[in-house]
Amino acid sequence: MVGNIVHVMAMRAGTEKLPGDVKLSGVIAAFPYFWSSEIEANRETLYYHLWKFLYPSIPGGIDNPLLNPWAKDAPSLTGLGCSKMLVVVGELDPLRIAGIQYVDEVKKSGWKGEIDLIDV
Repeated sequence: MVGNIVHVMAMRAGTEKLPGDVKLSGVIAAFPYFWSSEIEANRETLYYHLWKFLYPSIPGGIDNPLLNPWAKDAPSLTGLGCSKMLVVVGELDPLRIAGIQYVDEVKKSGWKGEIDLIDV
């Protein structure tokens, strides 16, 4: 879930002043735990049941912006508060497709930064 934390902090850095007027120049989202109800076969996975166990009352379920940053009610990805981003996904990771979709959504959003994907 480190990739999600990085995403949330980058979004906050785009809307909130950081202590000491620090600016993020780049972030690395390694193996993000992004998810969407649009991704096939996601309701019977261990990840789905784990999330339902950890946060059963989350508003929007698996389409909450904490899990699905391109969800209908999620803040615009143009608000990312950095100029460079590296996203790392794993070839055998069941959430790989969502990580790749995240990169595509950031590119489509109009965000002015540079994003790269590493698929290991």
